[in-house]
Amino acid sequence: MSATYIHTNRKPGFSRIILRSFAILYFVCLAATLIYLWLFTQDRFITIADFKISTQDSSSSASSGMVALALPGLTDSGAMDSYMAIGFINSSDLLLDLEKEYKLVEHYCAPSRDIVFRMPPDYTLEERLKYYRSRIYAHYDKDTGLTELTVDTFKAELSKQIAATILKKTEAYMNASNQKIADQQLNFMHKEVERTTKLVNDTNNEIISLQNDHNFISPDDRITSSLTATTTLRMQYLQAEAQLSAIQRDSPKSPLIESIRSQMRSLNELIDIETAKLSGPEKDRLNHLQIQFNLLKAKLDFNTQLQAGAESLLEKTQSSAIAQSRFFSVIQNPYLPQDVGLPLRGYATVTILVLGLLLFYILRGLALSVLEHG
Repeated sequence: MSATYIHTNRKPGFSRIILRSFAILYFVCLAATLIYLWLFTQDRFITIADFKISTQDSSSSASSGMVALALPGLTDSGAMDSYMAIGFINSSDLLLDLEKEYKLVEHYCAPSRDIVFRMPPDYTLEERLKYYRSRIYAHYDKDTGLTELTVDTFKAELSKQIAATILKKTEAYMNASNQKIADQQLNFMHKEVERTTKLVNDTNNEIISLQNDHNFISPDDRITSSLTATTTLRMQYLQAEAQLSAIQRDSPKSPLIESIRSQMRSLNELIDIETAKLSGPEKDRLNHLQIQFNLLKAKLDFNTQLQAGAESLLEKTQSSAIAQSRFFSVIQNPYLPQDVGLPLRGYATVTILVLGLLLFYILRGLALSVLEHG
């Protein structure tokens, strides 16, 4: 009798008994899983809502495709605002508000027999938030530009109510954020306009004060007038000097000589006075005043340009704030689910059986291979 015959016909040993025991246990666990799926898991109802965040369309060609059809006059604002809305939906502030408003702790802890999918009542705050985020979440679709909100609870009406509340709170949050950003920009520009206006007014007051203190409108006019007066006096002085020379030559003892000399002294004094007005070390001289006046005019021109620029930027900021305003549009409102969303018992049963049997035969083959070569 060959060794091969003895090996193939020997009675099952201890190892084969253990394998049969594990196989029985395996199928018992598989059956327990299916029993739990059909008898103990709690029905979960899922509602879905879609929304889009858009901006005002500044050109006729900006909108295209579904965006132009669904939101005429608006254009997709991109993923940034959608991710901002998703961040708010996932925030602890919103989830804790929903927890208080809808008593989510009591609701998700209610199905006591479904120990796998319910929320344990002793969960900490961090664990509760993690659990809520697995049941209430949003996803941004890059292809359509829509943000899909999904709410999963044990009651159909509650799923719809929570989804509707989240949409309202998200819209209010986005509107408040837009308004806050616009207000900050406009407040800054208003302050700039006020600051530059004050600079212009202060400079105007300095010019008026300088004019009032020295009784002129413009120092250039005073300088021109003083130069004209000085020229006229010099001409009169030269005429008097020529007249004096003629009289001294023709009538050396004429009584007019002293009168003309007195007139010349007066003219010379007037010339000195007018000349002194034009220049000198004192600060009230016309050359100093002219420099001050010109500096103030240049300062006024500069501040006026700043004011005009600030006012122009304010108008642009106002227009930009309107153009960049975000519009929250609900494409699909949350509906009242009528069918059980989860668990999909039929699909899950087929999947468990197919994968379970496949895994069983793979393990069985490996075990027999080991025994045959053992």
